[in-house]
Amino acid sequence: MKLNEFIIKELYGEYSFRWKLDEKVNILAGINGSYKSTLLKIIRELCYVNSLNDNYHLSEATLLFSDEIFLKYKRFEDSLLKLRNESDKDEMLQEIAANVKADFRDIDEKGLSDRILKADIIAIKKSREKFPVNKFKELIRVDYISTFDVPVITDDKAKKSALDIKLEDLEKEYAYYLSDLAKEISSKVIKDGNIDKADLDAIYRQRENFLSIINDAFSDTNKVLDTSKSRLEFKLNNGKLLNTMNLSSGEKQFLIIMLTVLLEKEQEYILLMDEPEISMHFGWQRNLLLNIQRLNPNSQIILVTHSPALIMDGWEQLVTNMNEIRM
Repeated sequence: MKLNEFIIKELYGEYSFRWKLDEKVNILAGINGSYKSTLLKIIRELCYVNSLNDNYHLSEATLLFSDEIFLKYKRFEDSLLKLRNESDKDEMLQEIAANVKADFRDIDEKGLSDRILKADIIAIKKSREKFPVNKFKELIRVDYISTFDVPVITDDKAKKSALDIKLEDLEKEYAYYLSDLAKEISSKVIKDGNIDKADLDAIYRQRENFLSIINDAFSDTNKVLDTSKSRLEFKLNNGKLLNTMNLSSGEKQFLIIMLTVLLEKEQEYILLMDEPEISMHFGWQRNLLLNIQRLNPNSQIILVTHSPALIMDGWEQLVTNMNEIRM
């Protein structure tokens, strides 16, 4: 499922936006403080069907997806009197009003006017009919990558960065991914009695693409991924192995992005990225979008950036400036 359009009204009580998206690549640019990252976070939270932070103070937001599915968020923060008077004209307000209908009956107009209600609601529909939240969650696949490297105190009191923790989680998933490939080969052998090279190549094609991208990116520092075990380690020229915790911040960020996309297994995904270029050198930035599409051609990329390198080689036509989507 892809995101076709995003509409937000009265962010911080003032700013409204409407953004029509490309099914493949979307690049959002703008000056600092223009709320690029905020929009990305709102998209993420709504895709996860989460209530939004009160600090956003927005009145409503709508996400229009492929397959005629749309999600609408509405926030109400006013008197019960206003809710009673306006709910007849608004289906979403009717659902909020249903929870306080006893108050409408038992409280006089002055009391309703004095009582303030804060509530929010999310409605999902497909072809104008209500669509179950659990089915929506089964359909939508979203990855969010924010590459700001901040220190975190873990449960064991060890001081790690947010990148380290994310990378550790992805390494565990990568081990499961390799295990799934081995199971796929075993199933093929059990079913057919053998497996030929063409079948093996097909099974390992995406992983080989991943290895090629990583090894090419790390070649300038003479690092090559060790493929002898499921743990991600790099071989150095002297034969020693280097684990991922000893990589630079830029190397970790690049590896996190590529692992995330690899583990999508070429399924339809909405990939949200907040300034993915942080700490990565020019060449990696320039090839980032191409490498993502190479690993998962079915992903929809939505990213926020300040980097001119990311939008070279033809990507500039897919750049949207924040001023262009203001309503």
